[in-house]
Amino acid sequence: MEKLINFYQKKIKLILGIITCVCLINCIINIFFKNVKISSSFLGFGLSILFFFLAWGMCFIVLGFQKINPFCPKSIFKFFCFFIIIISTIGIIYGVIQDTILCLLKDNEDVFPFVYSTAPAGFVYGSIFLYRKTFGNDVETEVLKEEITDENKKRKIRKNIIIFGSGFAGAIIVCVFVFSTFLKSEPYLYSIQLIENNQEILNYLGENYKLPKIVSGSISTNGNGTGTASISYKIKGKNGVSRVYVDAIKENGIWNYRKIIFYKEKGKADSIDLLLISE
Repeated sequence: MEKLINFYQKKIKLILGIITCVCLINCIINIFFKNVKISSSFLGFGLSILFFFLAWGMCFIVLGFQKINPFCPKSIFKFFCFFIIIISTIGIIYGVIQDTILCLLKDNEDVFPFVYSTAPAGFVYGSIFLYRKTFGNDVETEVLKEEITDENKKRKIRKNIIIFGSGFAGAIIVCVFVFSTFLKSEPYLYSIQLIENNQEILNYLGENYKLPKIVSGSISTNGNGTGTASISYKIKGKNGVSRVYVDAIKENGIWNYRKIIFYKEKGKADSIDLLLISE
């Protein structure tokens, strides 16, 4: 059991970094695969982090009461600490699977934007804190001494992991922001409106068509009411994947559309000009 506690203490940055990455992955799954609003996903992210500290505090209250309880022997207190750490370890493993793989496999209506692995992690580190406060002088230090010589190397590795992880997380956040901006843009929303008002396209797509999670291209606007948009995206329907292309310019704060074309199949000329139909 001491080895497990030592592992948690020595790998605290790595473990908490992994759980933070799981939180970000869960946000990406909710936003791009489960049609959860961006605001709800990031609210769930914040609540998940909050629950880590709430679990830590709850553990501190429960075990702290046992620690000062004169009728609770140290052996019983140690048992409670070990029990919570073992159960929470199982909870962390299950939570990571639940927050990533199982979340991706769930139906959209069954998804709740919350990360379950943060709470058991809080219980683990809350228990370890009180355990060390109580039995710090009785801790076996042989394992720690054997690894002192490698501490500098491991510190460099952890530093590189943190730097890489922070850069990766930052890149993900930027991508999410860019993609969400495209999905809220007027050229994209107008093209979707034309598609959903076109019975021929709806018959071709079928009832259970899926709108895009990612829009590629570029949109730029200036403060003087001008701008350009050249975007494309895919819609998956019963006949496969179709592509939509939108080309527009903005003048005097108004978008003027030059092309909105629905291509039924990639690489083929079979298409529908939505601007001609809407006129």
